[in-house]
Formats: sequence, C-alpha cells, structure tokens
Amino acid sequence: MRKGVLFLRVNGNIADFILAQLAEWGVKRIYGVMGDAIFPLLDAFTRQDKIEFIAATNETAAAFMASYEAKLTGRLTVCAATAGPGAINLLNGLADAYLDGSPVLAITGQVETKKIGTRAKQYFAQQPVYKNFSNYTTILINPAAVAEILATAARQAYIDFSVAHVTVPRDVLTMPVSADTIPGDIVAIRKPQVFSGSNEKILETIKNARKPLIVIGQAAEEAVYQVLALAHHIGSGLVVAQEAKSIIRGSFKRNLGGIGDAYLPPIIKEADCIILVGNATYENKYFPETAKLIHLAERPENINVTACAAASGDPGLLIEVIMHDLENYAVNQEWVAKIEGEALRLKQIITQAREDNSRPLLPLRLMSGLNAVVPPRSVIALDIGEFTHWFDLGYMMENQAVLLSSMWRSTGCGLPAAIGAKLADRERKVIAIVGDGGMIASLGELLTCARYNLAITIIVVKNEIYSIEKNKMAAEGFIPFGYELTTPDFVQFAQSCGVAGFRIEDPAEIEDRIRAAIDSDRPVLLEVACAAVNLPSL
Repeated sequence: MRKGVLFLRVNGNIADFILAQLAEWGVKRIYGVMGDAIFPLLDAFTRQDKIEFIAATNETAAAFMASYEAKLTGRLTVCAATAGPGAINLLNGLADAYLDGSPVLAITGQVETKKIGTRAKQYFAQQPVYKNFSNYTTILINPAAVAEILATAARQAYIDFSVAHVTVPRDVLTMPVSADTIPGDIVAIRKPQVFSGSNEKILETIKNARKPLIVIGQAAEEAVYQVLALAHHIGSGLVVAQEAKSIIRGSFKRNLGGIGDAYLPPIIKEADCIILVGNATYENKYFPETAKLIHLAERPENINVTACAAASGDPGLLIEVIMHDLENYAVNQEWVAKIEGEALRLKQIITQAREDNSRPLLPLRLMSGLNAVVPPRSVIALDIGEFTHWFDLGYMMENQAVLLSSMWRSTGCGLPAAIGAKLADRERKVIAIVGDGGMIASLGELLTCARYNLAITIIVVKNEIYSIEKNKMAAEGFIPFGYELTTPDFVQFAQSCGVAGFRIEDPAEIEDRIRAAIDSDRPVLLEVACAAVNLPSL
C-alpha cells in the first residue's frame, strides 16, 4: 500500500503480470488467435479467471472485434497475435481503430530476443510497421519495465483515442517478475477539453445567416442536448452524419436524415450556413459552396480547412458559449417551416418504401422494414457496401446504436463488429448488416458466433456483385470490370457452422423473419436476395 492506494502484487512471469494488470484496468476479454510466440501468454490464461480469451478465426477479425467494442463502450480493449503473419494480419483491424479513434491495445508476440535482427522464422521488425497505425509502439525486453510500458501504452490509447502496441518476445513472456500493478485511475486520464477558437467570428457568421443547418458528426454524442437547444434557438434543421446516426432520434421533426449518394434533399443547396459539430466523413462534399462553414471539433487537427470560423474543445461547452451570446437571434420561421416539411417528406419516402413488395426485393424496402422490428437499445453493426447508403436513407434511429467504419472501410468488418458489441453487453440485441462480399470476407466468424453462442442477427444483403464499385467505375468513365461475385449458399454454410439460416425472397416476409431472428437466443443468418439498384447520385 502506498499513500492509501492498494496495489496488487504479482509473483509469476511476465505473461501473468500482463493479464493481472489488464484485469486491474477493467479489461474483460482479449481477442486473438493462438500461435507459437504467444504460447506463454495463452498458458497464463489458465492461471486466472478475470480475463477471457476470445478465439477468433483470424487476427484481422480479432482486431475488428476489439476496435468495435471500444467504439461502443469507450473503454480500453485488447487484441493479441503471434509473431510474423499473425502480427501482420492484426494490422487491418487496427487501422480501423487507429483512424476512427478507438482505444485499443495490441499485444503481439515476437521471436526470442537472441534471434531478433536475424533471418529467424517469422521475424520482422514490428515497430517500423506498427507506427503507421498506432500512436505508441514499443518492444518489452526488460521485465522490470513491464508495468511502466503497459501504463504508457494504456495512457496513449486513452488520451489519444487511438491504438497502442506492445511487442513481447516469447522468452520475455516467461521471465519471472515480482511487481505491483498500477491502478486504473492512474492511466484512464484524458486531456482536458479547452475552448480554442474565434467565438466572435462564429457568432458573426451565425447572426448573418438566415438559413442555417447543423450537421451532427462524430464526437457530438455527449453534446446532444446542447445541439438540440441550438437547433431550436436558431431555427435550424439537423443533418446526421452516417457515423452519428444514432445520436438524434428519427422522429425529431427537424431531422433531415443523412445526406449522400442515396438521398440529397434540395433544401441542402439553399443553406447559407453549415454548423458542423464533430466530424462527418462522407457529408463534406455535399455541403453547398455558397454556405459558410462553422466547424466545432474536439481537436484542432480535425478542423476542416475550408471552414470560415472554427473552435475546438468540448462540443457541449462550445455550444453553450455560443448560445450565451445569441440571445437576440431572429429565427427565420419560413425556413423552419421548410425544414419541417422536408423532414416530413423523408418520412413519407420511407413509409412508401416499406409498402413496396415488388420483386426482386429492393434494398430500401429492407432497410425501411427494419424500423418496425429493431427494439430500443439494439446495436446495428454495418459492413461496407452500397447497402449502407440505403440504410442511411431508410432507417430512422430510435434509441439504438450504429457501428461502422468511418475511415478505413475494410470489407468484412461488420460481423466481427457485431461480435465485439455482443460480448461487451450480451443483454443488448445486436444486428449485423453485411453485403455478400463482406460476408465472404468474414465467413469464418460464423464459427466464432456458434462457439460462444452469440445471439446475433446477421442480415446478408445478397446481389452477387460489388454494386457500388461497379457504378462508381461507370460514373467515372471506366468500363466496369471485376465486380462480379461468386457467392456460396450462405444459408447452408451458416447451418454447417451451427448457425440457424433462412432465406428471404418475398418482401412481405421481411419484418416477421427479422423479428423472429432478433428474438432468438442463438445466432441467426438471414440471406436476403436484393436487386442491384443504382444509387441516385451515381
């Protein structure tokens, strides 16, 4: 005991200490794949019961699982891999965490210290590679440094909302150690949010605006009440970025939904002021050039260079400061009426889509049907593909969470994302929406669902082509090529893995089939035969 703080003394080897320290920080599971270089770490799992090892079928999926658990919970999550190809495979999922700002710690094995720098099997210098997708990467050689290195890595993950990486050679994992763990409150400290920017320029821009719009981006979740207050105060509509779709209820009468390839309401072009709260990856290119952009970002480095006024810091604090000095703002009631009319038109589009039972089934019909069956507090994990744009148009969030890859955009992330979300909270309903290409890339994780009995609903949007890539090639003047997919019978494959599988071809079955799957106490795959429909903007 030091200064009233209890420390846990660990007498064992480095592998024992790593697990004890991570447990002290609240880590409940480590995602990974076994391999020679981490045998001692796997052996240490058998001597403790606080951390579970989740065996994925490949390291990329393990890293995705960690990334998306961290996105959902905001807590430190951990993945592990062996040396060589295992450490390389981990990078794809870690890139997602790094670019989207998820606090993830990656632990990789390495050849024995006497072989480092040689032509040993599976050796490569990991730090130069990992520095591309982490804010901190180091190798643990001296057992006496284990607590400090782990604490530094955890701090970097927490402070920067990023990836930290520690390489541990196999022989170091077996070295004896007697050391105290470090309490969680010592590492879970984040940088203070400080207001920085020109408040006068922001106020001037808003006061001169008659047709303002607020775009809700990533990092705005903690400021939702301030955002709604500002929208009412200045008579603004709300545009919700894809990665922030769960922040604002679809029923809010000024919610204009998302904007993008599937839906771009004409009213967007009329706006004379765009207030971007947080970051919006896809939506920036649709902002009208004539509108003045105000960007309120968490970090200065995230501020859009095209903004005419900006500030960084805590979004809620920034909005409160702005609101304080906007007491006499004159709301343009004609603009408010136009916004509410456009929001109503969006709801009518979705209602009409749900009534369309034509065949082959339209993707917007599928997404609009979800509105009737997905319960509150559910988590929806999206893979990569054209269907995400139809989801953005057709699904109206009502107290649910959506998980997606904002920046890295690797096909095959959706099912691992759902697994990470389900393990983080087994009481929540979890739905993965995956294209057939994404499903092919992650088929092995159906076995992970079965192994851990994860009641996840997996909706496979099957049209047998890379649809958005085909249409983009054509739109850019290329002859579409290489877009065809050879797909298996996903239903039979799921059943062979121990996962229930059903096929939906009749639109009238959508709601009942999905509702039954969500209510099931086991993993269920639904293969939905959808038409390949071009997005309006392509």
